[in-house]
This record gives sequence, C-alpha cells and structure tokens, in this order.
Amino acid sequence: MEDVQLPDGRQIEERRGGERRRVERRRSGRRAVDRSRTRAYQFQAVGWAIVGSIVVLYLFLLGLNAFSPGEAPVATAIVLALAVLWLAHAWRRILAGGFVSRPDRERRGF
Repeated sequence: MEDVQLPDGRQIEERRGGERRRVERRRSGRRAVDRSRTRAYQFQAVGWAIVGSIVVLYLFLLGLNAFSPGEAPVATAIVLALAVLWLAHAWRRILAGGFVSRPDRERRGF
C-alpha cells in the first residue's frame, strides 16, 4: 500500500484498496422478473388505452349526431360495458397508486 500525505503534513498508510465493487452492477441488465412484469404492464396499458379510445370515439361520433344509440343497440351495449370497465379500472388505479418499477423504487429509497 502507498502512503497518503494529509493537509497537516503527516503521512498515513492508504487504507482503501482500489475499486471495492468487483463487477459493475449496471452492465448485467434488468432482472427477468422485472422485464416480464414491465412487459405485462405495458400490454395492459395498451389494452386499456385501446378500450378508452373506443369509448371516446363512440362518444365523439354520438356528439356529432353520426348515429343514435337506438340505431345500434348492440354496439351501444358493448361500448357501455367497455366504458364501465374502463372507469372501474381507472378508479382502481387511482386508489392503488399504480405500478412502480424496481429502479424507480430504488431511486426514491423504497
């Protein structure tokens, strides 16, 4: 080990032995569980976005008087069911706080 000069002129032996980490952790990538959970979350988000866009498109066309709900009762029932599911999902997400990935938790200290 080599000696280190302190500001007051004394010399002491260096206690640190170089890099303490043997392998850089960031090079290994994400854990398989995190990747699969993130992928599943993204597919769910895409699915709910499509459901929401169908509901909004239906309401938009209804607002333009492109059709009346009585002309397409099956489509109206389907869109009404999708709207209820979409709103229930959104409400559950608000109450649950949503998905937070492992790197986000580690960055915030959880």
